[in-house]
Amino acid sequence: MIASETQAPTTTDHPVLDELRRAVPLLVVIPAMILAVWGAGVLVIHSRIDDWDLQFDKWLAARRTPWLNTATEWGTYLAETVPVLVILLVAIIVARRRTGNWRASVFLAVAVGGEKLVYLASSTLVARARPPLPTLDDTYATSSFPSGHVGSAITLYASIAIVVGAWRGRQLFIALMTVMVVFACIVGFSRMYRGFHYPSDVISGAIVGTVWILASLRVLRPIRPE
Repeated sequence: MIASETQAPTTTDHPVLDELRRAVPLLVVIPAMILAVWGAGVLVIHSRIDDWDLQFDKWLAARRTPWLNTATEWGTYLAETVPVLVILLVAIIVARRRTGNWRASVFLAVAVGGEKLVYLASSTLVARARPPLPTLDDTYATSSFPSGHVGSAITLYASIAIVVGAWRGRQLFIALMTVMVVFACIVGFSRMYRGFHYPSDVISGAIVGTVWILASLRVLRPIRPE
């Protein structure tokens, strides 16, 4: 109900702000995750994991084939910046129109945007160089740890699965979460195969995406409206 001129504004007067206020506890999670990823990155770089990472990437690069070159190019598109933004925007609009409120839309935006903040800050702090191998694409980013593509794949497709599942039931939720896992694996493999990430980058990106989506779900659970 919209308040009259003589009434004090109610929480329904600014629904987007009301939903964003619910996300305030996540402001504590973001710096904690950044510090944790930074520490993990320093540990990886200064341990034998770094050597194991490089050996695996060399092994993978030596087994490149024309069909995998093409397949992994398409696989990378699943979590490239432009496709992620377009899919996210469409999901936000559809969620708003289908649910009649902003809860699911804000959840989607926070789930994807928060992961990007953690990735950008932590990757800058860790500053791990890309694998010293020929790549199959150009990239503007110079830091390798963690994988932002894998994190984006998890938060984007998992948040959509959660929103759809909240309104359409458990079976569809499970099906869409399975798709998310498959997409994340494809993206992770594609990024390593094409010479942009080490295995530990992909694993750390998966952990970042998973932890953030769980934290977002805990705080901003998109429940079915009464």
